[in-house]
Amino acid sequence: MPKKAPMIAIEEMPGDKYPDLESAQRAALPFMSASLQAVIRDLLERGVLVEVNGKIIPNPKDKKT
Repeated sequence: MPKKAPMIAIEEMPGDKYPDLESAQRAALPFMSASLQAVIRDLLERGVLVEVNGKIIPNPKDKKT
């Protein structure tokens, strides 16, 4: 049984922590990046995604009909 991808938790922050939307998005970027990397690595390990010519693509052998 394949393991599940890590859950991505989205947490709402109070509006007074950051002065504007751009600052809040910039602060969230490292966490979003880390989560996305973990999901992509997991999908690569499970064979859902594959690397072809330096690009990560859906596994063409994993087509569901």
